[in-house]
Amino acid sequence: MRITMGRLVRYKAFQKLTISYFLLILLTVSLLSTYLFYFFSKSAVEEIDRNSRAMLSQISYASDVVYNQAMTIGNSLLTQPEIASFLQGTAEDKTENYHIFRQLSQIQSAYLHIYSIGIYRPSTNTIVDTAGLPFDSSLYAISAEQYMEFYPRKLLVPNRNSNEALRLLTFLLYPDYSLQTSGNSLIYINVEEESILNTIRKIGKTEAGNNVFVMNKEGKVLSHTDATLFLNEMSHASYVQRILGQDETQSSFTATIDDKKQLVAYVKSEELDWYFVSVTPYDSLISNINRLRQMTLLVTGALVLIGLLASVYLSKSIYRPFSALFEKIMQRSEPLKTSFVDEYQVMADTFSSLEERERSMQFVINRSSRTVREHYLHSLLRSHTQDATVPEELIAGLEEELAGSYFCVVVFKLDDNPEPPAGGAEIGHKPLLRFALGNIAKEMLEPFGTCDYLITGENEAVALCQYAQNERPAGLEAALREVQGFMKRYFKLSVSMGVGDVYCGRKNISLSYTSALQYVRYRLIYGKGAILDAQKTRSHIMTSISYPTEAEQLLIEAVQSGKSESVREAAERFMARISPGSVNQVVTYSIQCMLSLLKHFDYLRQLPDADFAAYLDAVAEIESAEYMEDILDLFVRYGTRICGLIEEKTHWLNAQKHNIVIEKAQAYIQAHYDEPNLSLELVANIAGLSPSYLGKLFKGTTGQSFSEYLSGIRLEKARSLLASTQITAAKISESVGIYNTTYFSTLFKKKYGLSPSAFREREAMKQKET
Repeated sequence: MRITMGRLVRYKAFQKLTISYFLLILLTVSLLSTYLFYFFSKSAVEEIDRNSRAMLSQISYASDVVYNQAMTIGNSLLTQPEIASFLQGTAEDKTENYHIFRQLSQIQSAYLHIYSIGIYRPSTNTIVDTAGLPFDSSLYAISAEQYMEFYPRKLLVPNRNSNEALRLLTFLLYPDYSLQTSGNSLIYINVEEESILNTIRKIGKTEAGNNVFVMNKEGKVLSHTDATLFLNEMSHASYVQRILGQDETQSSFTATIDDKKQLVAYVKSEELDWYFVSVTPYDSLISNINRLRQMTLLVTGALVLIGLLASVYLSKSIYRPFSALFEKIMQRSEPLKTSFVDEYQVMADTFSSLEERERSMQFVINRSSRTVREHYLHSLLRSHTQDATVPEELIAGLEEELAGSYFCVVVFKLDDNPEPPAGGAEIGHKPLLRFALGNIAKEMLEPFGTCDYLITGENEAVALCQYAQNERPAGLEAALREVQGFMKRYFKLSVSMGVGDVYCGRKNISLSYTSALQYVRYRLIYGKGAILDAQKTRSHIMTSISYPTEAEQLLIEAVQSGKSESVREAAERFMARISPGSVNQVVTYSIQCMLSLLKHFDYLRQLPDADFAAYLDAVAEIESAEYMEDILDLFVRYGTRICGLIEEKTHWLNAQKHNIVIEKAQAYIQAHYDEPNLSLELVANIAGLSPSYLGKLFKGTTGQSFSEYLSGIRLEKARSLLASTQITAAKISESVGIYNTTYFSTLFKKKYGLSPSAFREREAMKQKET
């Protein structure tokens, strides 16, 4: 026991095992005890509910008996001649009244629960009542709908019942109901509400906390254990509304009344349309099972204690093999320095260490095997097997795997330069795409035979497929189309493919690879996403086309025209003429056409922005182009640029010519500025140009209009004369060609900010100061 307790204190796994068993037993015992307690308490409530409804059924039966007795009394009275004669009489007779009283008293004596029997004859306003009660006029005011009516009421009779109102349940009989008029006689039978209450108490043995009452179909109380509620309207209560709204003649339910849970049971009387209702506090129903609860808790506690001991014993038995394993592990590891030990953690760390070591070794082995295999396959692709530095035993295994099969190499070319994902680094993006391409290709191609995937370039990969027969599988192209679809759909990347010829033996793998590379080059003609093989490229390989000189000439003329639309059309026509040829012919003829363009427009080299040496790069771009669209764009781009150079040269020549004209015009103005009739029209006539055209050239070259330039020359001459001579401003104005002195002063002040006289004074003062 001491060893067991020591383990319980020190070892975490033993603690968890013991606690788990204990919690399992505790949960089981708790659930079982709760269920039994609930079952017994529910059974007790249901039994009380059944007793309540049985009691209410008895009370209902007793009430039906009262109703039937009232009906019997009424019928017996109507069969007696004296009663019939009294009812139809029209004269008051004391003796007859006495005899009627005695007969009524004899009938009442046979029914102890009847308080009084009375007859009212309205013709003589005569009333005979066995209890001597006065006639209640409200009885005669009731609108009868049948032979017998029921009417609960309170009647206050002086000096009777301690001057408190009598609580009566009155049955009204109408002897002449079929011929009822306002003068018909009335028989009534009074039953005291207290008698109904006593019946309830005798039959139900009602406890003080219970409410038992009788109500009619309108919810009015006819009898209640609380006498103050007689004739109260209870139809507003939710539980009463529920009773009145149900169709069952008897039922029960729980409801919250006055913020307490109550058990409500009711029985409906079919004879009287009365409801007999019992309302019992729910707590009082199960008060008798407190002892059961205590016994249940006691037994549960005992079972829990036994379960604790059983948990320790079971944990000890289950823990024994685990302990033996743990001790073996501890013998091979360092001693633990802590007093509290988590065995699971120690074993998990040990096993994780062993597993990590095993995974590392397996990874190294697998990585080495894959690397060796890939290196060997790369050597086979390039026919360099003799240079492969691979251990002989591994080569023997690889050669055995590759012996006796037919091989077909599929070359994958990434058509686009894949962009890195948004926010991601470009490093590692292409390898990820090549890895994804390899997984998809292997999954699609391996159903046809063994498939190895190799990376042979930045945008190139290879699938080495092995087949059992010397022919390509029928569904190979469909599988390759599906690979293209996956890459396009998930990576937005187009892939072109070249399918090499099928060869026998591993020594001929390089031949299949070479043919695949040759075929995939024809994506230059077929465009992106092409799947190319010997059949599709044979027509190009076997076709020899001549150089389209006329198409070249049309392209040169289009460039000469300076229209970019014509350049594109001519370039497309040239590419269409050379596209039926082989890839080498397309590249060679494209380079030849580009060189012809550069040679034809060599005269543009003299332009400052020509940089004609850069155009020679187009030749290198054509050689590296992968699609004819790229070559077409080169022709359009460089052709458009040459168009721009042609237009630039034209503008340059025009500018040179215009500069000579403007220089001559300026020289003429300098020489004849003092002539008052000097004008734009005069100079334009001398230059041989129209005045408007000369004005535009003048403005574009000097930045000033002709008149502004002429005024500037005249004012500058005038300023010099004002500063160096004493000639009057008027004379100076005439000497520079401006004969209007006022206009001269306005122009001078606008340009220099001073009038001519003020300018001369300022210049004179400057000379004195110096």
